[in-house]
Amino acid sequence: MVGFDCDPEIKEVSRMQNRKQTKPRPIPGRNMSQKRKAAVPMRLMRTPKQVDVNITNECNLRCKYCYHFGSEDDTGRDLPAGEWLFFFEELGRCGVMEVVMAGGEPFIREDLKEIIQGVVRNRMRFSLLSNGTLITEDVAAFIHATGRCNQVQVSIDGSMPVTHDSMRGRGSFKKAIEGIRTLQRHGINVEVRVTIHRKNVLDLEGIARLLLDEIGLAEFSTNSAGHMGLCRKNAEMVQLTPAERSLAMETLLQLNEKYGGRISASAGPLAEARMFRGMEDARRNGLTELNGRGCLTGCSGMMSKIAVRADGVMVPCTQLPMIELGRINRDSLEEVWRRHPELNRLRRRCEIPLGNFAFCAGCEYIRYCTGSCPALAFTLSGDPYHPAPDACLRKFLAEGGRLPDRALLC
Repeated sequence: MVGFDCDPEIKEVSRMQNRKQTKPRPIPGRNMSQKRKAAVPMRLMRTPKQVDVNITNECNLRCKYCYHFGSEDDTGRDLPAGEWLFFFEELGRCGVMEVVMAGGEPFIREDLKEIIQGVVRNRMRFSLLSNGTLITEDVAAFIHATGRCNQVQVSIDGSMPVTHDSMRGRGSFKKAIEGIRTLQRHGINVEVRVTIHRKNVLDLEGIARLLLDEIGLAEFSTNSAGHMGLCRKNAEMVQLTPAERSLAMETLLQLNEKYGGRISASAGPLAEARMFRGMEDARRNGLTELNGRGCLTGCSGMMSKIAVRADGVMVPCTQLPMIELGRINRDSLEEVWRRHPELNRLRRRCEIPLGNFAFCAGCEYIRYCTGSCPALAFTLSGDPYHPAPDACLRKFLAEGGRLPDRALLC
């Protein structure tokens, strides 16, 4: 059983269960013995606004860059629907607004309708993250009828089978497009996420044309494959070289201008193009600082949401599954959210100056940098309280990367 020890001044997490709590599993490379005061930041909500739940470990695909398989997130055990339904009652009492269901592949569960009904019954809204290949007319009609679905996100990685299927498996492109069409016929808001990799970096224009012109989506978002899960053993065939990364930045900026800002990103080449260009301009202009930069400020997700693995263990984020915070239906969500020392320590990550790290020593961009994602930092350095090496502008330029023309961001 997974629980946690609070600071001496904090009572045990779950008063209802009255069970002895166990210590969290240590993060490799970190000294977890130091006592830290679990003070709740003043702006922290009483409970999370959003809860991300992986309702299954199972998936009908094995995408070559999947962060789930090959990581601590793949626990090999799925909770029965009854445990999720009981947990959703707690979320309803806590005033959680949205449940995001993923996996694995959520549509693989035969009891998906029952699980969704549990969300709806507790007056919450929901979203689903899917590969799109298992979406049927029946389940789409059911989702629409609930009236509480914010969106179904489907992954599309190419404008044709040869690019999409190269990472996701033969036949997956056709089924994913059929899944999108099915959702559209039932009036469900469809969001598409494009993961950019070495096999589709030359197909970005075709992807934009397919999604925005032919399928008629309002917009789509992009990212790139991070060095997590299966990508760690497939990195050479998946992850962009500096030259490919530069090409992706320029191409996406051009396409975004062409399509009136209908391509978005919070990570990956498009986001990096804007971030890196801004950092270089700040350096050239001699700015002493940029607001919110110079420390590990690259993630604020833990101020508004929390995640749950398929085995019921609460974690800070689906990409930080190794940091175990407690177990649903045993530990109080509100207590974990407000009082868990490691979760609050992650929230204070933003206070750590980049100047503390030898990796950043002598970098002329240090005052303009955020250190990026703690999950990416962990998978590359073994430490979530470290800058993410793959997101480093100095490293990108040293390896031959080039920044996009400033005019493309106007």
